[in-house]
Amino acid sequence: MQRRSLLASALAAALPAHTGADPGVNPAPPFLAGGDISALSWMEAAGARYSDRTGKTGDVLAILKAAGHNIVRIRLYERTGPGTGRDGWYWPAGSMDLPDVLALSRRAAALGLQIQLTLHFSDFWTNAKDQDIPHRWAEHLATLPDETSRMDRLVELVAARTRVVMQALLKQGTPPAFVSLGNEIEAGMLYPYGRATPENWPRLAALLKAGHAAVKSVLPSARTVLHLDGGGDLAKYRDWFDHARAHGVDWDVIGSSYYPFWTGKTVAEMAAFCRSVTERYDRDLLVMETGFNWTPLRPDGWPGQLEHNGPYPASMSSPEGQRDFMADLLATLKATPRVLGLLYWDPIMIANPKVGWALKEGSHLPGPNVVSNTTLFDFKGRALPVLDIWHQYTS
Repeated sequence: MQRRSLLASALAAALPAHTGADPGVNPAPPFLAGGDISALSWMEAAGARYSDRTGKTGDVLAILKAAGHNIVRIRLYERTGPGTGRDGWYWPAGSMDLPDVLALSRRAAALGLQIQLTLHFSDFWTNAKDQDIPHRWAEHLATLPDETSRMDRLVELVAARTRVVMQALLKQGTPPAFVSLGNEIEAGMLYPYGRATPENWPRLAALLKAGHAAVKSVLPSARTVLHLDGGGDLAKYRDWFDHARAHGVDWDVIGSSYYPFWTGKTVAEMAAFCRSVTERYDRDLLVMETGFNWTPLRPDGWPGQLEHNGPYPASMSSPEGQRDFMADLLATLKATPRVLGLLYWDPIMIANPKVGWALKEGSHLPGPNVVSNTTLFDFKGRALPVLDIWHQYTS
């Protein structure tokens, strides 16, 4: 009875509310605009507090919802804590693991926010440079006799873990609308087995097929996302997705990271790119990450992760400049066919002496918070002007 009640609630939340419109006409889906909240439990445990534009403190998710956010991104790592990271750094224990993902999903769903889940298939950050196999998986694979058996087992592990996660989210009534198989996988995933080299694409394809099938076996309505960096780099996306299509990989949504600093692309150039790739592959596109400085420097006086704002003038590294950039981006993407929406990178990871990009092994002290000057809240946790305009594009 409990499971049926939760499932019914989840399905009801996924359906559009009755508006009195003609039942024979399907309303256009809402433009999705939100951000990554994965570090929220860590932030709150460190004492972070948030307030709206008037200075009234409250639950940051409720503040974002009131400002017009309608979706959150939540990242899952397999195991966090000391000894699970890379190069002497790690994520704090209990942060961004499955119990934390379930808790954040409950909070988001209770506010009516859609959920985008990113499966990193790793214990730590993944991107083009690093795609480490989870430590426990690597230890298990090392006991197998040869490369073929290890690869076969890895495909099984991807499928099994994906099903477990999907079942856990469904059981508590918080099914994700979108599920990313990996994070920024332009160079592949689960290195070395899933590297995206020409000779190795069949193995990467096998891993992606296993993940896609596992998602659909539990949540047929969830839309799988394949996410690359470098939004605006048409040659990169054509090469990668041509390989995926040639090897029989199925997916629902093209995911793209778009940062003016790293890409050097304007909003207009990003929109042209979106039109090109969605037409070529007949798939919708979701901007999985974006970010823009609201001030040039972090509180410690150093540049943040985004050293500048790419083709945009230095004068736009201000609260008003961030607002104006996001207004342009939101309006342009909303007007671009087959673009579902965007997710802002780490909108809530504000300056805090206990939080950084990771924790150091041994001392357990945080490294610098390199996104504290790109958040949607200022250094003290007060909502920035960018949140004044958000609802115009999602209401």
